[in-house]
Amino acid sequence: MAQRKSPKQLRTIQFKIYLTESEKQKIIASVKQEKYNSISDYARERLLKERLSKRITVSADYIRVFKTMDYNLTKIGTNLNQVAHKLNAYNTYMLTEEDKETFKACFEHLKNCYRILGQHLRKIK
Repeated sequence: MAQRKSPKQLRTIQFKIYLTESEKQKIIASVKQEKYNSISDYARERLLKERLSKRITVSADYIRVFKTMDYNLTKIGTNLNQVAHKLNAYNTYMLTEEDKETFKACFEHLKNCYRILGQHLRKIK
């Protein structure tokens, strides 16, 4: 159940503006995109709150690239944890050729992620 608002919190003043149809559609699209419950909530947030951060919108391709990078970095972390576990679990464990190949693959993935990240960060600036 919603809490009752104090008299000071009640919104009793209506503020009207005139828009073109395209302006209205743009605002409605923004309300949906930013997942606000109402146009009033959206307008209050945008007009009354000071924004300390800049909102950056990115393309679907950009999101796909970063999801792929996240997946690859997770794989690298898993592989490194497996090697570290073997090294810590067995005092006499020596790195095998498979371990060396894992390290090489991890290094190549990291270089590729770093390169892609650099390309996309340049686009933001």
